[in-house]
Amino acid sequence: MATIFGEQRRFCVSSLALLLATASAPAAGAADVAVAAVIVEPASPGVSAICGLRVRLKNSGTGAISNFRFAVKVDGQDVTLYKTHSYAVNIDAGKTDELALYNFHSPAAAKAFDVQVTLLEAEWVQVKREGTTTTTTPTGSVTGLPVAGSLTVKMSGGK
Repeated sequence: MATIFGEQRRFCVSSLALLLATASAPAAGAADVAVAAVIVEPASPGVSAICGLRVRLKNSGTGAISNFRFAVKVDGQDVTLYKTHSYAVNIDAGKTDELALYNFHSPAAAKAFDVQVTLLEAEWVQVKREGTTTTTTPTGSVTGLPVAGSLTVKMSGGK
């Protein structure tokens, strides 16, 4: 009889370990936020031109999101400025909004180049509006990140 209880105890311990492992693992599937578009202006910049950068985020979740951290690559190079910055903009559930990111210079030679924007982190937030005051309280991290979008920019006079 001791072996039966030993087997049952091993089964219970194994089942508990499996339950704990799956409880802490993020849910598979798409994130509730997506990079819907990467926008560069002007659309066909000249050599070493200042370019505006915006990202369009779509919130498919059931709550508001905010506190975004990005990684940006221009022509394959990391833009290190994003490592220390975050954006505290609220996007309500079911909405899409654009965030203006930092400007950058186009390459010094006329050629097509890629701009990649990766959303590394975002938080679910509770938004409370009273008159002209808005209070945003973080309630947890958005799972399923990172998500990314990219755009190939063709420079004027380029190939």
